[in-house]
Amino acid sequence: MLWVVGINHKVEVDIRQKFSLIKTKLQEKLISLKKLANEVIILNTCNRTEIYFFSEEYVDIEKIFTELDWDKRYVHLFYIYKDKDCIKHLFEVVCGFDSLLIGEDQIVAQVKEAKEISKLVGGKNPVLERLFEVALKCSKEFRTKARLNEHPITIASVVGKVLKESNIRKIAIIGLGNIGILFCNYFKNSDVDKVFLIGRKNEKIDQFVKLNPEKFRYYDKKEAILEAQCLICSTSAPHSVVHKDDIPEGKNLLIFDLAVPRDVDVEVYELPNVKVIDIDQVHKMDTINKELRISKMQENHHIIDKYVAEFIDWLEFRQYKSLIEDMKKHAELLCKMQVKKLKDFNNEEREKIEELLLRIANLYIDRAVEVLKEAHKEGSGEICSNLVRRIFLK
Repeated sequence: MLWVVGINHKVEVDIRQKFSLIKTKLQEKLISLKKLANEVIILNTCNRTEIYFFSEEYVDIEKIFTELDWDKRYVHLFYIYKDKDCIKHLFEVVCGFDSLLIGEDQIVAQVKEAKEISKLVGGKNPVLERLFEVALKCSKEFRTKARLNEHPITIASVVGKVLKESNIRKIAIIGLGNIGILFCNYFKNSDVDKVFLIGRKNEKIDQFVKLNPEKFRYYDKKEAILEAQCLICSTSAPHSVVHKDDIPEGKNLLIFDLAVPRDVDVEVYELPNVKVIDIDQVHKMDTINKELRISKMQENHHIIDKYVAEFIDWLEFRQYKSLIEDMKKHAELLCKMQVKKLKDFNNEEREKIEELLLRIANLYIDRAVEVLKEAHKEGSGEICSNLVRRIFLK
């Protein structure tokens, strides 16, 4: 059984942030959830928290809430998609259909990261890893055919448009992870004068400082806020990192709080000369090529349908997995038995003969598997599998 439990941008950020999973805790949460299902992958972004499962049977959502210590009063805000609907949902997510910035490509890197983090926990996720790999392959073809690179949209371009219209030229960035790097890439070719970098130094950010030290510099938080006209917040902290005391009295400041949970303390929102725009409000500003992006995406939705159908075929064909494994084990055993009957050969010759026999046997098995796949698509998989079993195993 394949299913996803999730909450996304259709629920306001004040509630959504209660269910955001801190990056440093993801492996711990995956281990906990593995008690409930054979395979688990968590997709956790500022727009969504989704948990993908594969196991013999569905798990009650309340058990998931219990394992994650989530407030069950909000269960009704979560969606559950099963089997084909689950597959289609992930493919639409990675292709940008379910993003607040329609067609944005940051989700691609986030899906890749979710798959890689699940590997660190240990244990195999053969079905979910295959699902995520096919989703990424689907996204690549979809974005190429829809030519979304000709009409790019990122959160940085939306914010950048606001800054240009407001004639803001001094920006501070707090949080130098993936979002921070995205903004640095955007600002390196823009006409902003200064970008104050607040946070731990890292190699990727260092490159911007080295290439353009006049524009990019590491700063202390209070010093940067004092100088800046705008503050962009995108940390992965589980608590507020910008407080009322960080803002000089009377300071005019535009703040973009792009983090979930929020980076900016609620008291900052009440300061008279400070305007705070959260992640959901930023997404509502998306007007750049929006209608054109939607049109191109809808025209190419058939690509998603194709990949959904292909994955379902693969998933259903897994019912023959044990049969194919038995065929290969039986072939290996037969080859060894036949080689043992040979008298006039040394050990090296016997090994080569056994290797040759096994290669021939596997050629026939591979052909049988292809015939079984064709029969499965035509609806006669069970009859064909019984025939294959009689030929190869009896």
